Amino acid sequence: MREKPRTPHAEWSGAAPAPAAATVHDEAVAAAVSQLAGVTLALLAGDEATAHSLAGGAERKRVTVQRVLAAYDVCASGTLSREEAQALFTSLARSIVSELAASGASEVARAHAQRILEDDERGTIARVASKLLQLADLDGDGRVSLTELAGLFEAVQRAQHASSDTFPQPLRALAGSLQLLPPTEGTAVSEAERAAEWHIGIPGDDHTLRRVEIGRELSVVGLGRSADASAYFLPELGLSLQPRCVLLTHGHRDHTAALPAMARRAALVLAPRAITGLAQLNFGDAAQTDEETVAALGDFRLESVGDGDEARGRPLPRRRLPRGYAAREHAAREQVLLPKEAYAGSPTPLGVQVFDAPHKRGIPAVAYGVYRVKRRLKQEYAALPKHELGALLAKDVPITEARHEGLLFYSGDTTIELLRARHADILPKYPAIIHEVTFFGKPSPELDQSVRQKGHTHYAQLHPFICAFPETTFICVHWSLRYSREDILGFFNSSYGGVPKNVVLWV
Repeated sequence: MREKPRTPHAEWSGAAPAPAAATVHDEAVAAAVSQLAGVTLALLAGDEATAHSLAGGAERKRVTVQRVLAAYDVCASGTLSREEAQALFTSLARSIVSELAASGASEVARAHAQRILEDDERGTIARVASKLLQLADLDGDGRVSLTELAGLFEAVQRAQHASSDTFPQPLRALAGSLQLLPPTEGTAVSEAERAAEWHIGIPGDDHTLRRVEIGRELSVVGLGRSADASAYFLPELGLSLQPRCVLLTHGHRDHTAALPAMARRAALVLAPRAITGLAQLNFGDAAQTDEETVAALGDFRLESVGDGDEARGRPLPRRRLPRGYAAREHAAREQVLLPKEAYAGSPTPLGVQVFDAPHKRGIPAVAYGVYRVKRRLKQEYAALPKHELGALLAKDVPITEARHEGLLFYSGDTTIELLRARHADILPKYPAIIHEVTFFGKPSPELDQSVRQKGHTHYAQLHPFICAFPETTFICVHWSLRYSREDILGFFNSSYGGVPKNVVLWV
């Protein structure tokens, strides 16, 4: 393994010999780690004056970094091994959390930090430590030199002047884990030009449809307030106000009230497999028969779906087959495609990915991802000239493969456990995420338990994912009717100094 470069950083390291190795329990070392934690937090807050004051002059910076590295360099090699670096950054992460708990920039950040110190059940300190190591370890070998340790704090400082395209993703993810939002990554709620995009209106009043552009020639139109109305449409794809296909997440009335209009147009309705009767689509009167439901709401072209349908390529079992609608066999495929008559406006096939979504006990619910299926040349044929590709085609050799292009993910009503368990399957694939955020408030076990029992999510739970995926647009919907427009915008202003750039508030 090659040696780390020993060239000193201009201001934070220097050519002076490092102090003799100290124990990590040394008071001077603890003070140095605390100083670096304060500098990091000040830089994350965009307060360079405070960061400069805490760091001191060039000589003090050199001594601080050298003392810390020497203290954790147990083998005295001049470079921290992976284990030594992890120990250092775990200590630094804990110090950062302690600083926030004592004097965090907002009530939300302080409460979150205090909770971590009391019971770090989500492993936040380890997660922050891993992001610090990722920022420092420039060549990715797990070891950290004096130059790299010094460069870590310069990277945090440079990020405050960087564009959103160059802001380090690990640093943004680190901030999200701490319920922080770097100033360069937020937008002030007072900026008038954002008002239309945020769909500011009076909650639950006029049911005026809102509209959000989520990509080229693709938009979301709909309504979204908890216990009032939740319906979102993709008009360009025919999943719209006069829909060809309805993706139903669960049977609560605020999600099903528009079904009569849809049934009149014989729309295809996908619903959770655990729904055992049409009565559950009318808020579950156990004594109500399917016939009574049909009489009240209309008949449905209903298909049952469940978690993993797309991944396993299994057929969609049918609860009711519409007249003249032939069953499709998907078992030999690796995706479940919508029938062509169920959508419009897409030159390539549309597919639906299904995720079980934890909601209230006894309420079956799913989330959906909508994607296009495109064809691309297989990698092994990419360098071949056209005449050779033509020869392969003449021999019926398959030279292309399917590629799924994610369009939109919709969580429906669910807890944060869906994203915690499945974020690797969802966030890298779908560029736009419609996620419920029914509540907000100071992070606490009590708030977590309350929203979990109600089957919903509060904003602080979603914030780390928003920060970790800056290229993904999060459309936050389903806010409780207890909150006014001013309440929601005020929460973001006081807790985060603004709204993350990749967030659209549907209020």
